[in-house]
Amino acid sequence: MKCLLLPLIAVLLVVGCQGKQSKESKEEPFYYGFQMGISYKLFIHEKERLDEGIGYKFRTRFESDTRTTISDWRVANCLKSTIDGQLVPALTRSGVERGMPWMIRAVCGDMG
Repeated sequence: MKCLLLPLIAVLLVVGCQGKQSKESKEEPFYYGFQMGISYKLFIHEKERLDEGIGYKFRTRFESDTRTTISDWRVANCLKSTIDGQLVPALTRSGVERGMPWMIRAVCGDMG
């Protein structure tokens, strides 16, 4: 139970302390994170529709107080709920999966 409570408290602290807008744009981040003493935000940087709307090619942008990084292109299949062929879990189990459920929702959420 403590393992689930600590990340939730960290996210709530980051969200509660959030007061300034993104430097590069005014869009809303799809995920707020806190790791190793650094708070960060993830954004959808670019997105292109593939396969008649069931998939997207996209890049994300990581922003913290110290750096901004744009990821390589990735592919999301909205029908299979996968990113780069890997199934996206509904609940994350490890740090590697952190933010993945929010990412698939941000990429596929406006299908139609």
